[in-house]
Amino acid sequence: MPDDSLEILWRGSDPAKFTALQAALRDESIPFWQTQVYDPAGGFLSSRPYYLEATPGFEIRVHTSDLERATGALDWVERKERAAEVSKDSSMQEHDRLDARQSLPYDWDSHEATSEVWSGEDESMAEYLASALRENGIPSRIPDEPGHRARLCVRPGDLTRAKDIAREITEG
Repeated sequence: MPDDSLEILWRGSDPAKFTALQAALRDESIPFWQTQVYDPAGGFLSSRPYYLEATPGFEIRVHTSDLERATGALDWVERKERAAEVSKDSSMQEHDRLDARQSLPYDWDSHEATSEVWSGEDESMAEYLASALRENGIPSRIPDEPGHRARLCVRPGDLTRAKDIAREITEG
């Protein structure tokens, strides 16, 4: 098709998206033309010369006959990009929830800590977990029970969050 013109598929400044789109087009065996472009209006209010302030960008063009298939490849790249952002945001929220620095309550009764978070033979692990819980604003106690396994207890309202933190530490 010698008269098949080139159409702009994508134009932007994200080098990761540019590379991902190139790979997707190659995977689909869609011929494309790429170029690096500069937007000289990027710094038009600057006192520096315009060529130093130009905004770099990328452009990918495909034949008109391949535009529909190429648009499908672009949609796939953008879906993957959105999915990565969503998973990053949710993992950041989970990380923030577990690592939030909170202060311990000033007045709490250690006898309220009746829910067991962890038990085992290693007393140093119980101390370490208690320290980690303190850093996250959760008061705890290690009952002194001679002849029994070491236990770490928290208030019932803190149990779910405390178990999450203990699991993060013990399972790595």
